Amino acid sequence: MFRMFTQFHNFMEVEYLPVIFPFETQKETPAHFAKRTRDVVARSLNVAQTSHSFGDLMLLTKASESQQDNPSSYMVEMAQVESLFHINSLEAVDFLNKFLSMKPDASGHVHIDGFLNALRLRVSNLKNEIFQFIDIENNGYITFKQFLFASAHVMRQPLFKQACEQAFMECDIGGNDYLSEEQFADSIGPAIAKRNKEEVHQLFGLFDADGDGRSSKEEFLNCLRKNPLLIALFSHCLGQTDTSEEGATTPEQIV
Repeated sequence: MFRMFTQFHNFMEVEYLPVIFPFETQKETPAHFAKRTRDVVARSLNVAQTSHSFGDLMLLTKASESQQDNPSSYMVEMAQVESLFHINSLEAVDFLNKFLSMKPDASGHVHIDGFLNALRLRVSNLKNEIFQFIDIENNGYITFKQFLFASAHVMRQPLFKQACEQAFMECDIGGNDYLSEEQFADSIGPAIAKRNKEEVHQLFGLFDADGDGRSSKEEFLNCLRKNPLLIALFSHCLGQTDTSEEGATTPEQIV
């Protein structure tokens, strides 16, 4: 680009492609017409097509503002993501904020320590299973695209909302529409390797958004929507038994 601006003459070639019209013999959706047009342009340029959209620009901007070394690695082809999981760009940016809190390295990779710290899962005996649910290639690290796909996949399961509601009902023993920290600790007891009061307190902080010492139903459900992988902590509340090959329950199996 710099060399182009510093030259006295620049040459270019313009190729006029044939005009593409909607089919006359059959009804065609705007999306299909756009795809046919995109195919013609791509073939003419001899380039591969991608599903990047304005949502990817939002992710790129957020990564740049966070001073990531390689912001482009956080683009995920949002048009494809929206089609597969029906999540919008703002939801994807929220997941990126969570991922950035895991302190990715210069390559955009998050290792298990950063993952566990951000989701307050050090106290859970399901921590390895949850991380491996995302790290399907067993690389020992996860990318934002893997984290987004795994979270969106769990969140868009047909019974996810019902599972969140049931988890709260099972934990709210007194029927007060809120959970105390003690009730919360008791409810996730089977998912905790050993009772560590400070680490349980930090985990409870995710569910207690306003910091008043208790988690309302709205706070509880909002937390699980923002952190759908945490539904695994309540597998015992949902009547789940160990069903995976190694006897572990994954977030997907719960819903």
